[in-house]
Amino acid sequence: MIASPDERPELILTLAGVFSARDRQGNELSGLSRRGQALLAFLSQQPRMRAERARLADLLWSDRPEEQARASLRQELSVLRKILPEDLLQANRQLVWLDPLRVAIDASVTGVFLDGFDLASEGFEDWLRQERAAPTVADVPEGMALPPAPDRGGRAGAPSREAPKTPAMAIFDRPSVLVVGFDCPGGDGCDSSLALGLAQEVRLNLSYWRWFPVIGPEALGYKTAGEIDVRETASALGAVYALTGAVRTSGDQVRVNVTLTATEDGKSIWSRHFDGSLENVFDFEEEVSRAIVAQIEPEISRANSQRLSQARPTDLSAWQLLLQAGDSQRRGGEGYGSREANEEQKALLRRALEKEPGLARAWAWLSKCYWHETIMGWAKDREAALSTSLNASQTALEINPTNWEARGYRATALLFGRKEFVESEFHAREAVRLNPSDATARHILGCVLENVGKVEEALEHLEAVFRLNPNHPNSAGVLGDITTCHMLLGETAEAVAAAVRLIALAPNYSRGLQRAIAALSHAGEMDRARKALDRLERIQPDFSEDYVRSTYPFEDPETLEVFVSHLRHAGAFSAGR
Repeated sequence: MIASPDERPELILTLAGVFSARDRQGNELSGLSRRGQALLAFLSQQPRMRAERARLADLLWSDRPEEQARASLRQELSVLRKILPEDLLQANRQLVWLDPLRVAIDASVTGVFLDGFDLASEGFEDWLRQERAAPTVADVPEGMALPPAPDRGGRAGAPSREAPKTPAMAIFDRPSVLVVGFDCPGGDGCDSSLALGLAQEVRLNLSYWRWFPVIGPEALGYKTAGEIDVRETASALGAVYALTGAVRTSGDQVRVNVTLTATEDGKSIWSRHFDGSLENVFDFEEEVSRAIVAQIEPEISRANSQRLSQARPTDLSAWQLLLQAGDSQRRGGEGYGSREANEEQKALLRRALEKEPGLARAWAWLSKCYWHETIMGWAKDREAALSTSLNASQTALEINPTNWEARGYRATALLFGRKEFVESEFHAREAVRLNPSDATARHILGCVLENVGKVEEALEHLEAVFRLNPNHPNSAGVLGDITTCHMLLGETAEAVAAAVRLIALAPNYSRGLQRAIAALSHAGEMDRARKALDRLERIQPDFSEDYVRSTYPFEDPETLEVFVSHLRHAGAFSAGR
């Protein structure tokens, strides 16, 4: 039954078929510009119907310089406020949002998402293609779909979807590219560091298009083409294309050769070479990235290069210090690495920032280092380390709002350190939107969604981690989250299987043992649960209920009680043990 006019929301949007914006009486709003319509459509599809100003400016005015785009956004918001009901559209210095309780999506209309809608902005066209990849439900109920009270981060009033697939998940329907570590025929140690750095730069550049999965050299344990069977490895990872390369240096001069191969038949699709100085190598990286995009997704090969220029360092020596920090991170081992490696990275990053204070990537990486020492207990002053991590990520985002890593580590610090659930989810979703091919971004979002109660969606992203990197350095942490998600969903067999796999992979990982114990106890596997508990108490003798309550940031108090009760049922927290 259709609600009476007085009960309807004040803004009713039609997104299936031809765009429409009506008031509660059904009258079409007049005076909306094309970009105003696009802004309303985009906001209505975002968590809590909110987005960052920088994101909107880049989305709607991709062809303009940043300051001009921001000025255009200010002007558009001013016009929209005069058209829309009072305070329905609000903004501050960072965010723009709609009041989700006053907005609804008309679900009585079916068809292509924003059919026939176009805008002279590559950013918006890119988003529109991604949204259309998620089909709307063919059979919808009659009448108007009025919005329920929105749950955290939910898209109140969004069109219902059959087998929902967000743009971040839809990329797995596209052919993936494996970037293999570049070879160093000369065998020089500096060449090896440079070669791996160049391969990672190409992988990063490719990820900015966000239209197909990119699997990086870390999935191969940083092995080069000379150390593996490229076709066999790529096929095992589900990659349709493989990019290989070789690097030689002589002083400041560098020669790079790259080849793109179709893994099905082993044929070379194209190859490129570069001879020149290190200072010019970034132009070559961009050329390679564009050529790959043109092969895989010709219709998006004209995408603007603003994202690439934002990520490019201007000081070559600062970039070389980032390469050294990468080497230190890899030597530090799996997971969070070692305390010594973390300290070494911090020192290298500080040196890089002395040379180039505006290097957002270094600030984001520094945020990660301080988060690692916070969560691992390496910091003498945990609160100070946490604040430093948050300040570093904020600095990175002020320099470059599109830096996914700053978003991701800001999300973890806000979740575990501050229990700021809304903002944590916002930044975690942005991290994946900005780089859906990064396994760590997926893990962070999965962890955040698990803790805010969106468990099914969390599992999607956690499982995507292993599609992007089967050798993910924090595989045990991912399995821990997967174990708990299955337990919370009541999927007992899956929870037990994940718990057993977790214990086998990392028998001394205390956090993983805690999750395995709860899942095994929930499933009635008491012998296994108690055996895992015995091991946990040897590894972490100070394990306590207070520890669990202070370090598991479940937003729903009942979820935390369920987790604690399963641990207690296995015998944890008993004075007699």
